[in-house]
Amino acid sequence: MLMSILKWLFLALLAAISLMVVGCSTVGLPHVSYRPVETSASPDLLAAIDGYSEVTTAEQWTTERAPYWLNVLKNNIYGTIPEPITAETLSRDVIATDLFEGAASLIEVQLKLTIHDRDYVQDVHFVVPNTKGPHPVILGAGSCPNDVTLPFAGIEPRPDIAFPGYCGMNGGWQKSLAHFVFGRYIETPPLEEIIAAGFAFGAYYPGMIVPDSREAGLAALSEINSDLTDEPPAAAIGIWAWVTNRIVDHIENDPALDAQRIITFGHSRTAKSALLAGAIDARIAGVISHQSGTGGAALQKNDIGESIEQIPGSYPPWFTPAYASYAEKQASLPVDQHALIALMAPRALLLGNSARDQWADPQGSFAAARAASPVYKLLGAPGFDAVNLKDFQPDAPLAFQFREGTHGITPEDWGPFLEWLTAQFGEK
Repeated sequence: MLMSILKWLFLALLAAISLMVVGCSTVGLPHVSYRPVETSASPDLLAAIDGYSEVTTAEQWTTERAPYWLNVLKNNIYGTIPEPITAETLSRDVIATDLFEGAASLIEVQLKLTIHDRDYVQDVHFVVPNTKGPHPVILGAGSCPNDVTLPFAGIEPRPDIAFPGYCGMNGGWQKSLAHFVFGRYIETPPLEEIIAAGFAFGAYYPGMIVPDSREAGLAALSEINSDLTDEPPAAAIGIWAWVTNRIVDHIENDPALDAQRIITFGHSRTAKSALLAGAIDARIAGVISHQSGTGGAALQKNDIGESIEQIPGSYPPWFTPAYASYAEKQASLPVDQHALIALMAPRALLLGNSARDQWADPQGSFAAARAASPVYKLLGAPGFDAVNLKDFQPDAPLAFQFREGTHGITPEDWGPFLEWLTAQFGEK
């Protein structure tokens, strides 16, 4: 008994240390109620503003107001998004055809991406069902390189790219600890279940372009921003979203993948970029943005969760420098995150959250979804009518998922994710 207690005390201590290292500090946060709070999001997305009249038609939203809000978001939060120069497929190689007892194949793709006059290489690994396609595809942005994310032979490490230090904790007790703290699927999704549901999965590390690292990330951004003049400086979240959009370029010409059913998926920091990628690219049919928090789906003017002051200090590459100027005065932001959600309308969006993750502000995300609901209705889609945070509606295009637990990815997440994916994009 004593040894068992000591073991759990040791694991708890390591968990606390690991949380501090990774930067997802959920230890000690209070339990978030499933009951929504009355929070009014501002500004009103459809009201008259800056000389523009009130939006009353879908055409007005599409041609006038949506570009307006995207521009405000870029100027104040995400920075300049590079021009959508179509990615060039350098190679496409089938590495294996016998994954999961012959159920799936592993395809390695290398893309050439161009920002200004600079070329970059981006790896993507697709796990594709061996059934007749084309298959709907989930694009999963990883916070670690693909050789860490995917447990398959043939994926070679890339020694020339920078990545967070925790990505090296990929074996033995370290991996067990990561799963203990952040859930079984924090690195690798349940690929066999995804394949069985008829979906392909595309893994990529957008840090190949702008690393998820303070020094290396800022250095990469300095190079990109050296070519900008009057535009707001680019930042990591925006570049990662742009990388996702360039992978969509390839999917449009890949016979194994269904370009009409592309879904982006991300957790925490990559949940922010997955949602932004969907907001700026109508080719993306759906998004699962899991625990995206501040700068993602959660409102920023409600003083709950991670603050604007905390993010630029801890993660300076993520957002454009203007964002930091709103520290301790977020009420003066000319926009809030319900605008980002509204830019997805009328397409499918699932917001994932958990009860011990006030850092990511589940109630702020719920309030943001409510505030974006009028835009969904204006564009002919059902509005967001969940009555509380536990009211999961897999048939709804704008849906909310809420579980017990902390910041991470667990079986209790992927069960609802797959239910929602099947309802929205499965074979009818």
